[in-house]
Amino acid sequence: MKNIQNVLVICAHPDDETLGLGGTLCLHAQNGDSVHVLIFADGQHGRDISSKGIKIRRDQAKKACSNLGIKDIMFLNYPDQKLENIELIELASKIEVLIKKLKPNIVYTHFWGDVNQDHRRLFEASLIACRPKSSSSIKQLICFESPSSTESGSHHLRFNPNYFVDIEKVFVKKIQALKQYKYELGKFPHPRSIEAISIRAGFWGQSVGLKKAEAFFILRQIKE
Repeated sequence: MKNIQNVLVICAHPDDETLGLGGTLCLHAQNGDSVHVLIFADGQHGRDISSKGIKIRRDQAKKACSNLGIKDIMFLNYPDQKLENIELIELASKIEVLIKKLKPNIVYTHFWGDVNQDHRRLFEASLIACRPKSSSSIKQLICFESPSSTESGSHHLRFNPNYFVDIEKVFVKKIQALKQYKYELGKFPHPRSIEAISIRAGFWGQSVGLKKAEAFFILRQIKE
């Protein structure tokens, strides 16, 4: 019998879910897990911030998640790159409401050392919302990386993963999902290019004897 999980993914922007853990989320979906993606900001800083531009980005996210087998994606529509101006308790409360409603076993959130300020802010909000308590459903709290943001952070806060997921069998689906974000992808050697994403998956895979992998840092894990 499959061990069915309830998964909550906390993202700053549309595309973070696919760039950081698209393969892993696809595997969750294939396992029959209930996957919920919460996106805080519109991701349109420096781009078209009209209602039309924001809708295009949201539609891209919906198509990307559909490619991965994810049906539940929620948008909070905060302005991009301005989450640091929002009270931390407000951001945390948005997460807490969902945790109470969904009762996730696994929560994925951003890495604390990312250069992107929205990512760092949501990491802090996630820590508050997911703080340990006896009634909590959360058994794993896990940080994912964000190409072009995580590797550009402070050298004192380098991403040092301790958990790897074999995504070889679903890597094509991850790439199909990434291609939905055609305005966010760069040309190689940009870290958000298709070629660079493939190289990154190969690097993490080879680090642990696999062909393709996604890497994570487990902040907390409870074994029952």
